[in-house]
Amino acid sequence: MSDEPWDLAPAADADDAAAALGEVIAGLPGGGERRDGQAEMAAAVGEAMGGGGTLLCQAGTGVGKSLAYLIPAALAAAGGKRIVIATATLALQDQLVGKDLPLVAAGMSERLGRPVRWEVLKGRNNYLCRHRFGEHAQQQFELEGGVATAAELARRQQLAEIEQWVPRTRTGDRSELVVAPDARVWSSVSVTSTECIGADRCPEGHRCFAEDARARSARAGIVVTNQHLYCIDLFGDGYLFGPHDAVVFDEAHQLEPVVTQVAGFEITPAGFTRLATEARAVGAAGTTADAVADVSNRLAEELGPLRDTRLGAITGDLASLLEAADSRVADLATELRSTDNDDAADLERLRVGRLAAESLNALRTALDPPQGTVILVEGRGRLRLAPLDVGDLLASRLWGRQSSILTSATLGPHVVGRLGVPTADHTYLSVDSPFDYRANALLYCARHLPAPTSDAYRAAAVDELAELVTAVGGRTLALFTSWRALNDTADALTERFSGIRVLRQGGELSNAALLDALGDDAATVVCGTMSFWQGVDVAGPALSLLAIDRLPFTRPNEPLAAARREAAGSDAFMTVDVPNAADMLAQGVGRLIRTTADRGVVAVLDSRLATAGYRSRLLDPLPPMRRSVDQAEAIEFLASIRAQQITRS
Repeated sequence: MSDEPWDLAPAADADDAAAALGEVIAGLPGGGERRDGQAEMAAAVGEAMGGGGTLLCQAGTGVGKSLAYLIPAALAAAGGKRIVIATATLALQDQLVGKDLPLVAAGMSERLGRPVRWEVLKGRNNYLCRHRFGEHAQQQFELEGGVATAAELARRQQLAEIEQWVPRTRTGDRSELVVAPDARVWSSVSVTSTECIGADRCPEGHRCFAEDARARSARAGIVVTNQHLYCIDLFGDGYLFGPHDAVVFDEAHQLEPVVTQVAGFEITPAGFTRLATEARAVGAAGTTADAVADVSNRLAEELGPLRDTRLGAITGDLASLLEAADSRVADLATELRSTDNDDAADLERLRVGRLAAESLNALRTALDPPQGTVILVEGRGRLRLAPLDVGDLLASRLWGRQSSILTSATLGPHVVGRLGVPTADHTYLSVDSPFDYRANALLYCARHLPAPTSDAYRAAAVDELAELVTAVGGRTLALFTSWRALNDTADALTERFSGIRVLRQGGELSNAALLDALGDDAATVVCGTMSFWQGVDVAGPALSLLAIDRLPFTRPNEPLAAARREAAGSDAFMTVDVPNAADMLAQGVGRLIRTTADRGVVAVLDSRLATAGYRSRLLDPLPPMRRSVDQAEAIEFLASIRAQQITRS
């Protein structure tokens, strides 16, 4: 990307965006409903796209924020601009492309006088690699004899289905496959951006699916992508998206963690194992590959005792091991560059050599980390380097180069400082939800329960939850902040209920199947952990009780959060922990009311929401529900919902 801001031509103004929104809504099947907040947001987005600068818009559930930014984007694209829309989830990306953009195109065809053109751009490993597939299929489909395991037979079947699909597909996008292939199968017929040897060197480069997708996106006025890929390009060479006039970050509350991940590095035992395995497969010397594989075992031993630890620096035995790893991977990279094999083998060695180069880069960054880097050991032996503060990174790469629009249902003013948004060049807008929360929802806090740190808490919380679930007859999504709390509660509820089934995340059903089960049978409780706090959409009476086990504060021993607390100083709890918990709590509460007809109770089983001195900071971002600490009131409301549904059925 250039260091200078893009030369922005005049765009459609706010009035155009609001007027176009009205036309699109009027043309919706059955007629649409005008929402003042949606029109206000569309006008603000149109103004931002026309004048540059940055807009942060908190748009409550039901505002219809997708149309509010897609319509100004379509107007801008019709005027010759390029707009990139980056989402945090695949579900929203699919909704934009499969539903919202076609509605906008149909509703604006007369006004624009030309088609609205959009494309989707995903990471390279989402597209089948013709060259890798050809090499792999040749090896796999000619296998005969021997006894294969059930898993091997299933993988061969998946490869056979992919082989039948390849001649029919225009995009090579794995999302077209009816059944998602096993991760090992797909990785064997695709490449990451690191592994790709380049279209100019690849014998299939002239008909590469990933390159075709990029070429189509370069010609489109609107490009839909994900935040992860956008940020990879942002901190890379800017090749993927090139010059564009505006970027819209939907689900923008996820931007900070995405930047944190993309701007960092990971070193894992599994990475060295894979590199050694791939190197052997392309003919690297056994001794060289074995030396790299040995690093995997030694690294696992070294990192094992350091789980969930922040390191001030990499020193001692760990530093010696990484230095040895650097030498061994460098030797392997040199060997992969020197070969007398035929062209096909050379290309495969080049691909693996790129993996080795990526590993070397991570090792050398770990041994000499940039200023402001936090060094962490996470999970089961993952050494991670992450930026302490993403604000400076975004200030140098993003803000001021094009119009930037950030929107989410939870986007408090505190994100301005955390993301480094220039204070003199941004607008903050909060648009309220059109839903009648006071009439249709109750926020109940079980103030009488013991403190969550008390030994008596779990049993009391289970009793409380059981009474609420009984009152509504199921229809419950229970959110937890830890797997242990989830499983303990699910076990206890399963023993207690006979006519209500209790399902849990991590069991036999996928996350999507769990939500389907909640919709299929009213007498159901689904217990989920952090991935269910956001992005879950269960509309209607299937979800009438949303229970929250504990306030979602980050674990005290989470290394990155601890480093950010230390940097914040004495006010860390109020400037780091409380805003993070408030954002996540608002996301969780937002799972309940999804349409104007929804009714229900949010039950928070953590007394701190009603008693702590900081409670207003947690309550302020929540929808304007009626509030109560009276269990009888909550049970009465839930019972009325159940009676209403029984009457209707």
